[in-house]
Amino acid sequence: MVTSAELKFAPRDGVKLAYLDVGTGDPALLFVHGWCCDRAYWRDQIPEFAQRHRVVAADLRGTGGSDAPDQDYSIAQFADDVAWLCGEIGLEKPVIVGHSMGGLIALDIARRYPELPRALVFNDAVLTPFPEQFEALRVALMAGLQSPAYKAVAANFVNSAMFTPDSRDDLKTEIVDGMTNAPQRLMHTALSSILSGEQMTPGPMPVPSLFIRAATQTATDEELRQRYPGMEVTTVDCGHFIQMEKPQEFNSILRQFVEKVA
Repeated sequence: MVTSAELKFAPRDGVKLAYLDVGTGDPALLFVHGWCCDRAYWRDQIPEFAQRHRVVAADLRGTGGSDAPDQDYSIAQFADDVAWLCGEIGLEKPVIVGHSMGGLIALDIARRYPELPRALVFNDAVLTPFPEQFEALRVALMAGLQSPAYKAVAANFVNSAMFTPDSRDDLKTEIVDGMTNAPQRLMHTALSSILSGEQMTPGPMPVPSLFIRAATQTATDEELRQRYPGMEVTTVDCGHFIQMEKPQEFNSILRQFVEKVA
């Protein structure tokens, strides 16, 4: 799923970070992908928004065109990388758009680098802990991702939790195939960091924020609003990959929000 068109690189402490940097215009948009994904999962957003805005889409370390060091991966490390990259390429006050794990990274950036974001957009982000009834699933999932069968375990998890009956089969296959190519150590350590809940501390949003919620989201609209006061929430009737399943609707929602915070 990865495209190398206009790909650029920035070395950070010996780790090469890949990113796209296209278009001009304010406010800039910074797209941060989810767990085991890469920048190509924003393929329906990058060219459209680059017509009027500077658009940066990064490959987190371990994904896409970035280096994949043999290390544990964490939300804090990803957030530090993204914040560093913004400074390195002069990306000031972007609207950070984070999908899934990328939304948790965006929230961590906003709280630890409060001068950086203009606004936050959470694309069905992981901002609430697993419900208690899913504890057995969490334990089995983490064990499976550390086993030799990790690719099959990851594929089963994505297929069972991230799509609806209406999700297109070809798109599901493409998404799952791309995600299961991620390094095994990234799979289980990054998911462990997500599930730790360390960055999910409730509280008011530090900047204007919007949560675009999928039908598969375990948290309700009201639960999200109560947990993060000041955050707008809107729901799109599709699976977890809203930007790919319903790109026109997603882009329209994002465009209206960007115009509002410009």
